[in-house]
Amino acid sequence: MNYLLDTNICIYFLKGRYGLIEKIGQIGFENLYISEISLFKTKS
Repeated sequence: MNYLLDTNICIYFLKGRYGLIEKIGQIGFENLYISEISLFKTKS
């Protein structure tokens, strides 16, 4: 299964909140996608 991460999830991941590092590790980075809008917002 593939997942599209929204901006909030990306920010929470970068801040190490809600155990997302472990959850994303279980899912696998190859199954995750991020929109261009979210990518822009997390870099700003």
